[in-house]
Amino acid sequence: MHESVSRLLDYARRKTKGAPVVIADFQALQVVLDASSAKMTNWKSRGISKEGAIKAERELGVSANWLLTGEGDEDATAASRQRALTGRAEAVTEELPFLPGFKALSIPVMAQAGSMGHGAEQLPDDVVVGRLTVSPQWVARTLKPLSDIKNLRFIHGYGDSMEGTFSDGDILLVDSGVVDPDIDGVYVLEANDRLYIKRVRQRMDGKYEISSDNPNVRTVDVLDGSQQVNVRGRVIWAWNGKKL
Repeated sequence: MHESVSRLLDYARRKTKGAPVVIADFQALQVVLDASSAKMTNWKSRGISKEGAIKAERELGVSANWLLTGEGDEDATAASRQRALTGRAEAVTEELPFLPGFKALSIPVMAQAGSMGHGAEQLPDDVVVGRLTVSPQWVARTLKPLSDIKNLRFIHGYGDSMEGTFSDGDILLVDSGVVDPDIDGVYVLEANDRLYIKRVRQRMDGKYEISSDNPNVRTVDVLDGSQQVNVRGRVIWAWNGKKL
């Protein structure tokens, strides 16, 4: 393996250790960089390209110059790294080949996770750990209603309280532009500095009811205004092929 690629893989392993999405091998790195198998094979033998190094800096915060030369600080500059981690936390339509006649929509995968149980601790910043590419035509056709295509985010859901709708570890597509539960559905909720994934519906009396889908652990809470609960987005697709 070329030394530049070895540097990148070692960096990614160290920086994502303990995160919900861990880059532990070459295949995971390929997903994060959204690179073809042919391109990755070429990098392994000849070294990462300048374009690939810049993309790695953008996605992982690693210095492109350090990757290419082995010189200097392994981390990008503070300003550059901050832009790489938080500044591009939005879905981007790219002018890249995807399918004949289609563009590619690159949606960020966030380090933040939601719990389908007792709640997951909220990270202080929105950190992008990778991207998944879909067709914007598929989004427009399938994901309705949607606040804005740029508000799409992927997160991981952990726990079993929503079993039957989606499972522990599923990747969930979230419309982060939704801040009010106007539609009965599944939402990412913030309460007590923790994130929860729960079903929300409005009752006839106007109060909101929060519940789990798993009948074995079913819990129901009613919001009466005494709790501070914020909506961080609506879950609109589980990456197991179930539209929500």
